[in-house]
Amino acid sequence: MTTTVSEKTADAIASFMQDVIVQYNSYVGGYRRSEPRESVAIPISITPLDHSFGPAGEPFPSVTRDLSCGGIGFFHSHPIEATFLQLLVEMPDSNRAMSLLARVEHCTPCGGYYIIGCRFVGEADEVQC
Repeated sequence: MTTTVSEKTADAIASFMQDVIVQYNSYVGGYRRSEPRESVAIPISITPLDHSFGPAGEPFPSVTRDLSCGGIGFFHSHPIEATFLQLLVEMPDSNRAMSLLARVEHCTPCGGYYIIGCRFVGEADEVQC
């Protein structure tokens, strides 16, 4: 078994992956972000909220896709119906955590999953979730 990849195969892989990246990042609208985002995968806990900001379902775990000072993106296996979410974000290797209130901006199908993009609107404790 060989452990090297031929240059032709490496080029084909790179070309295919570029096409995949373009397909999944092909947003044709204007750039709306006011803060740069960082691709980072951390576990979070999410609770859907009703219009009175009370729990509208059980908390469920997810993994972030990206983060910025103004919002968060994460993956989920089902579409998100709620307008607002409570997000529990914990800092790795630390006792620091914050419960955040976020408004769902989009829920985009991606294969068998969904990419959910949210904008932070405050600390969830302020609305007493």
